[in-house]
Amino acid sequence: MRLLFFAVIASIAFFPVPAFADGITQEQLRAHIDILASDAFEGRKPGTAGENKTVNYIATQWLKAGLSGGAPDSGWYMKVGLVERAPGAQDITFLRQAGRRTRKIDIGDGQIVLRGSQAASQISSAELVHAGYATASVDELRPEVEGKVAFLFLSGQPLVPDFPSYRERKARLIAAGANGVIAVIRGKNRWLRFERRFRLPATNLDREGLHAQVEGMISEAGLARLLRKSGLKPADIVESAGGQNFVVQPIAATVNMSVETGVRTFISHNVIGKIAGQRPDGQALLYMGHWDHLGICGDEGESDRICNGAVDNASGISLLIETARQLADARPDRDIYFLATTAEENGLLGARAFVADPVIALDKLIAVFNADTVALTAEGRKIAVIGMGQSALDPQIDLVAEQEGREIDMSGKPDVYLARQDGFVFTEIGVPAFMITSAFADEERLNAFLDGRYHDVSDEVDGELVLGGATDDANFHVSLGRHFGNIATYPKKPTSGDVQN
Repeated sequence: MRLLFFAVIASIAFFPVPAFADGITQEQLRAHIDILASDAFEGRKPGTAGENKTVNYIATQWLKAGLSGGAPDSGWYMKVGLVERAPGAQDITFLRQAGRRTRKIDIGDGQIVLRGSQAASQISSAELVHAGYATASVDELRPEVEGKVAFLFLSGQPLVPDFPSYRERKARLIAAGANGVIAVIRGKNRWLRFERRFRLPATNLDREGLHAQVEGMISEAGLARLLRKSGLKPADIVESAGGQNFVVQPIAATVNMSVETGVRTFISHNVIGKIAGQRPDGQALLYMGHWDHLGICGDEGESDRICNGAVDNASGISLLIETARQLADARPDRDIYFLATTAEENGLLGARAFVADPVIALDKLIAVFNADTVALTAEGRKIAVIGMGQSALDPQIDLVAEQEGREIDMSGKPDVYLARQDGFVFTEIGVPAFMITSAFADEERLNAFLDGRYHDVSDEVDGELVLGGATDDANFHVSLGRHFGNIATYPKKPTSGDVQN
């Protein structure tokens, strides 16, 4: 669905926000959250009328703050093509050769679920292989998997540093030419949970090369039956897959697949604003946060069906709006970009689209600061710096924290969220990226949110919304911008590849 936008300038009068002379206040942040998390924005789901209102609101506020459009052609909106796929009917037959006869292999009912890259996808007489964890290179995998259907373990991987994510391992198999990629879900309860989730519509970037012809999931029990019928011992594959010398295992069987999939393509948008530096030196900062949430998520008949996303992530967007206002007034030396991303909830998709087609050369970015889920704790608390240890900028972050009287949580516990936030897309490619917030240093309140309101209709503006820590965090982000945005306080970017140990 192509979105239609109101003119940004015409929208300004509809979104009055109080102005304050000094620093960022709780009242300023709440004013934005009240609007972005209201029922009128319908939960800010990409591809809906709620997106229209959301992206226009953000662009309007950044325009009022003194920013210019930072997207291509100096506009505010970067188009992000998305595709939504939902599994439909499927017909799957596994076959093995027994002498002169071809026999079917019964893996049991409800043990496999598939979706195709197209509305109707067919694979005939495809060979089967087990790729273990698919950690080999694309060139090593290609002769083993090209034109075949490959199974790989979703999780349960050996505990080794920097083990690639499932997304990355699946991408290797697709790049190596696998026609089908099927994840093995280990454990009965996990299978039931993952199978239910897989049957829901899934959104990804609408780009060539991101999808196999058929993708899916199979239970550990279903695959075990298939392996045994083809003369392989499931336990042997599990044991050997964790070793460094694992080789792709051919399975003495073939498969025919006919898969129907509901496919919907649509255009969503990142919003990009820019503060033009007064003495630009070719380097820049990037602030970011995701604007999207889950939309209308409750069941039919419920009195409240809207997942408003007040904390996740209207709070982060409110921080970005007010940080932009303060930094525009500060007139920094360097360019500073502000990015509000779409489809973070679907797998950091808006951030990935930006990295694939950036408006500034990525090697010119000094640092990226991601704001997500900031409204959880009171003022005066420690701050978590997710992303420390990944670049040479740690001493600079320490310096700003010392100057601002902020204590950094050094427990390391918040690091578990590194790959679950938009900044990780930049970390992956070597751009220093941080998510700095007191919310993730308050383990008790964070866990209470994740176990309760997170991704629920109850994440809305009410008496439980806490903005003291968010206000501290917002003003700290202003201090970061003043430090890194000015040549006198931060003269140069470290040499590429200069990562701390």
